[in-house]
Amino acid sequence: MILAVDDSDIILNFIEKSLKDKFAVTKAHDGHVAIEILKANDVYAILLDLNMPESNGFEVLSYLEANNLIEKIPVIIITGDDNKETIEKAFSYPILDVLNKPFTIDNMNRVVDSIKNFYDRKEQEIEQK
Repeated sequence: MILAVDDSDIILNFIEKSLKDKFAVTKAHDGHVAIEILKANDVYAILLDLNMPESNGFEVLSYLEANNLIEKIPVIIITGDDNKETIEKAFSYPILDVLNKPFTIDNMNRVVDSIKNFYDRKEQEIEQK
């Protein structure tokens, strides 16, 4: 399952429609809901908005880091924020990619490729051990 976290229904619905042929998508409107979903489910990847009113994406990143999940689950940041400090803070975590809003189907296809490459690399690491 892909976990899509954004306070915008438009963005969540676009992600769901873009990925529905490849992945099941679970949607969360804030970081608290996302963390509860992470606690109860196996998540294949996360598309995570940074700026949400209730609980932001950095809280989710902190949760992933505190629970040793940050290197196991690929995280793609989705943001409309071009603030340099915000982006630098996001890159202080081992995120997979950044999608700048607004994004397109081609951008979503790139995300799918990034996720698949992430797991291919993990599989190769296991085989080499």
